[in-house]
Amino acid sequence: MKNNDLKIGSGAIHQISATLSQNSISGKILYCADPVVDDLYGSIVRSQIKEIGRVKEESCNYNTIAYAMNIAERAIATDIDCIVGMGGGRVLDVCKYASFISKRPYLSIPTTAANDGIASPVAVLKRQDDRPKSLGAAIPSMTLIDIDVIASGPIQNIKAGIGDTISNYTALKDWELAVERGKDEMHGFAYLMSQNSLDALMKTKYNSITPDFIEVLVNPLVLSGIAMDFAGSSRPVSGSEHLFSHALDYYGSTRNLHGIQVALGTVAVLKLIENSVDTVVDYLQRFEVHINPKLLGIDEELFIYCMQHATKMRSNRYTYLHEVDLSTDRLKQIY
Repeated sequence: MKNNDLKIGSGAIHQISATLSQNSISGKILYCADPVVDDLYGSIVRSQIKEIGRVKEESCNYNTIAYAMNIAERAIATDIDCIVGMGGGRVLDVCKYASFISKRPYLSIPTTAANDGIASPVAVLKRQDDRPKSLGAAIPSMTLIDIDVIASGPIQNIKAGIGDTISNYTALKDWELAVERGKDEMHGFAYLMSQNSLDALMKTKYNSITPDFIEVLVNPLVLSGIAMDFAGSSRPVSGSEHLFSHALDYYGSTRNLHGIQVALGTVAVLKLIENSVDTVVDYLQRFEVHINPKLLGIDEELFIYCMQHATKMRSNRYTYLHEVDLSTDRLKQIY
């Protein structure tokens, strides 16, 4: 079977049967989606699966490790030949991990472009205590990204995708520092992919969120995911800004989109290392990506606490947060 088949464009959702056929997939196909997405697109998905196989269904209402394992067990026990997942990051990560555990081919159909998990080898699922955990998986065997579907979703998700790509800026600086300090190794191809995905977005000619811009955005998100696969870790796209975001998820009660939180973290860390933030801030403002912590429900106390405790989120991820001044007075200035 051909791996990592990727199609991006308007109307890509109508290429499901062709994509499955081209990858020699037939038989029992498990279709997973949440009820909202299923109401919108379920009939399109089912009709195409029926052209080449038999539809089995799973209404995906949870994004826990246990639930993903249950789907994997179902796939193994009932001889499912392929998993088709459609939805946002939560549904896709459940399917990604279930397919990885069950060793089944996986067709991913994102309905949002909110983060670089679209084509990454990482699944973020909840533990028993309801806190998120990043788990190693594999890049989807097949991915169909329909620009029209993405464009019809909430614009805030697209803004989050911008924020997640922008965060490569600090992630790469952290990686360079870690290599310089002897705390990590460099993977040239992965570094180049991450840098190119950032450059592709930052150099775009667009000034507003249009379908053409969304297609530009989706490409860097996919490339960032592939960079993770090349590196064998999230290092090319995840640094201090992600540690800060993970701390917000762990210690805070307000839930913001991941891409918005890492965008905030990017700007904050750049200020801490006394690097110019003008280019990043101007770009975020250009697309009205708002990262004011007060408006995000992040008060000064939580902001400071999460910055000071961010390095605990991943003890083996060396970043500038291990070296900069994280005193309360300094962080009050940043806030």
